[in-house]
Amino acid sequence: MVLGIFTCGLNNLITTMKESQYCVVPLHSRPEMIKNCCILINSEWPRSETARLRTLNMSCDDFPTCLILLNGDRVVGHCKISLISSMSDSCFIESVVIDYERRSQGLGSILMQGAEEYVAKKGIKNIYLTTRGQEQFYLKNGYNICEPINLYGYTSFITSSPMTKEKARYIVSAGPPPPPMPINVKKPHLPIVSAKTYMVKKL
Repeated sequence: MVLGIFTCGLNNLITTMKESQYCVVPLHSRPEMIKNCCILINSEWPRSETARLRTLNMSCDDFPTCLILLNGDRVVGHCKISLISSMSDSCFIESVVIDYERRSQGLGSILMQGAEEYVAKKGIKNIYLTTRGQEQFYLKNGYNICEPINLYGYTSFITSSPMTKEKARYIVSAGPPPPPMPINVKKPHLPIVSAKTYMVKKL
C-alpha cells in the first residue's frame, strides 16, 4: 500500500511503502550505484559488463536517462528513457526491471510512476514502450496498446485508432527492413507476428 509520494530535491522522488523507503533517482546522480545497476540488468538480460557499463555511463539530464529505484543503498529497479527523434514531446521507456526477489510488491508501479513524474517535468507528453507478456501490468498502470512507432527518425505511422490485443499480434515491428532473401530460397508462408506489443500513456 502506497502511503504517499514526496519530492526530495531536484529529480528525487521518495515513496514510503509501509515501513520501507523507496527513491526513484537518475543513475548519474548516484554514480556509485552504476556497478550494482549493471548486475541487476544483467541478471535479466545477460550482456558483457563492459558494454552494459558503457550504456549506463551515458545517462544524463538531457536524455538518454537511466532511472533507478533504490531501497536504502540497494538498487531494486531500473528503467532507461530516451527521446523519440521522429516525434515531438515523446519518449520511449525500455529496460524496465525489478529485482527478482522484490517482484509482486508493487515496486514496478512505483518505478513507472517515478519515471512519469520525471519526464513530465521535462515537458514530455507521451510515453511509449514495448512489452512481451507484461501487457496487463502496463494496462493497470494507465498504458494503452497502440500501433508500432518509429524510433529511428523515419516517417512515423502512429494512429489514433484504438488497438486491440488481437490486432496487435499481427503487426510488424518498426525498424530498418531485413536484408533480402537469398536467391532461389522460397519464403516461408507463415503469419507475420509482432514480437512485441507497443503501448502508450499520455501524461
